[in-house]
Amino acid sequence: MEQSDYDELFGVPSARGVGLEMLEYWLNKEFWDFNRGYFQFDGASEGHCILAGIDPENSMQTIDQYGPAFLPYSIEFYGHSRITAENEWHLKDAVDRRISELKSLGLKGRVHCHEALEKCVKFKLDPPWLAAANNDFECAKRIPAKLRTNIEIIKRISRTASSKGGLKRASKNALTEFLNTVCRKEYEKFEAKGFPNCPPKTSGLPKATDVTNAIYFTVCDKAEEVGMEPPKFLTVEGRVRQWLKNSTK
Repeated sequence: MEQSDYDELFGVPSARGVGLEMLEYWLNKEFWDFNRGYFQFDGASEGHCILAGIDPENSMQTIDQYGPAFLPYSIEFYGHSRITAENEWHLKDAVDRRISELKSLGLKGRVHCHEALEKCVKFKLDPPWLAAANNDFECAKRIPAKLRTNIEIIKRISRTASSKGGLKRASKNALTEFLNTVCRKEYEKFEAKGFPNCPPKTSGLPKATDVTNAIYFTVCDKAEEVGMEPPKFLTVEGRVRQWLKNSTK
């Protein structure tokens, strides 16, 4: 394919180029099938085609024409810039040799793409598109961290991960604050009433599950009032159990 062929994906303009969009699609699959073969590649599997730089689902071949859809930088890897009537069968021979080399790695069945990539690199059979993946943020974050080489993109991935971690911590802190204040207040109000309809155990205290059942829906309503996702029942029950335990000390 020529670069102009990568300008649109399903009729929608792509700023990155369809080649990178399709590479991201395959990297996002997580597992590749190394058993299912494609007739246009002499039975080569999905995984072997991808590692050889070919998008198997978008390739076409007839008796008279060789028509693989190459992933970024892959046709250049085989020494050409486009498929022509003069070079198509030389190109096929080169791709077939590469697939034969990849088969020697012994990958079988459904294999996690990270495992397949790391094995290729270990045995000096890097996918032709690996450099392209490294220079594209969406693709780079989907390959093993040890195979990333673009320093700026590595930093960006790290910042993104830190930001997500910060949001998760902030959410956790907000939940802790909610449990310690609003949820605790509802518990204390119920405690002041003597835990009605909650039969005491031999210790004289009610079951944590019964108390949680009594206050849980009110706690959920309070959470929604402040724009929070309601805490899970087991989370509230864990706090109630601790508060009951502390009340005996």
